Amino acid sequence: MVTTPAITCLTDWIWEYLFHRIGRRHPFQVYANGNPDQGVYKLEGDNGETRIALAGDWATGTDEAESVSKLMISFKPHYSIHLGDVYYVGSPHEVDENFLGIKNPRNSYEPCLWPNGSYGSFALNGNHEMYARGFAYFDRILPALGLMLHGKPSGQKASFFCLENEYWRIIGLDTAYDSIGWPLLEYFVRPACALRPEQITWLREIVRPRDDDPRGIILLSHHQCYSRYDNWYPQQAKQLAEFFPRPVLWFWGHEHRMAIYEEYGVRGGVRAFGRCIGHGGMPVDLPPAKPKHAQCIVEFTDRRHYANDENLTIGFNGFAKMSLRDNRTTIQYVDVHGATIFSESWLCEDGKLRRLKKAQ
Repeated sequence: MVTTPAITCLTDWIWEYLFHRIGRRHPFQVYANGNPDQGVYKLEGDNGETRIALAGDWATGTDEAESVSKLMISFKPHYSIHLGDVYYVGSPHEVDENFLGIKNPRNSYEPCLWPNGSYGSFALNGNHEMYARGFAYFDRILPALGLMLHGKPSGQKASFFCLENEYWRIIGLDTAYDSIGWPLLEYFVRPACALRPEQITWLREIVRPRDDDPRGIILLSHHQCYSRYDNWYPQQAKQLAEFFPRPVLWFWGHEHRMAIYEEYGVRGGVRAFGRCIGHGGMPVDLPPAKPKHAQCIVEFTDRRHYANDENLTIGFNGFAKMSLRDNRTTIQYVDVHGATIFSESWLCEDGKLRRLKKAQ
């Protein structure tokens, strides 16, 4: 299977979009002044290891999304992080069915539940959540996530955060809040998906990256700052250049594919080893014969055709398993059947990333 009633009909998508799209956006949430919770949290784990499950564009309600969820659970992650997009438009009933595991009595199919990590779970904002103006994302998803306290999620306070230890900083950013413009016209005149000023202030005053910080930087976002195959959203990379003078690992979704990039950077922006993992639940786009931006070199992408009963020419769904041990991180990219299709290990020394090994 590939689809469920949630993503099968174009007319349904148009109706959902038009019904939810008109109106004011949910207010952008920030960390309150004076509150001890400023969105910077200590990474926890056991036996010297911290395991993190990463998936993008997962919340679709497909059978494949459910299979990916089970694989994530079997990984026993300490943290799970969704890189955004709840389909169609992140409306309340779609958030319930495709992310929170709440059954809709009007539908016969089973809902999907995002798997929590034992220490916490987080979700980035996606453009599809903003098609419903962000209300279900901020008011339903975020309260169900966050750090685990006394066996229950404490709530994710904002759409951006930092998880850190003495070796690594994992920084999740909201590139989606300003990803919408005028209804319908936004499909022809694309917003820049820039980081809001509140996030820049948070980075500057709370996270406070320093040139002499020996920790490795891992960025998470929904939108890509560059791509070999699709549109670019370079503004956030330019905004981040003042904070990160050295290359970073950067994971994103948005594109429904898996792609491992060599180091690249837009002019005036932070340089990054990009990892596109937007293949969590939606039907996956196979690489086109002619790339849109040939200057972005892909080290690896999954070109296999995924057999399905709808005869669609699509690729394999999957997610990323990240393991942190001291100043080393190992990432395995796993397909919907549980097979590791690519893996890599990185060492951080004095803030600089060095590849240890790669395996296909």
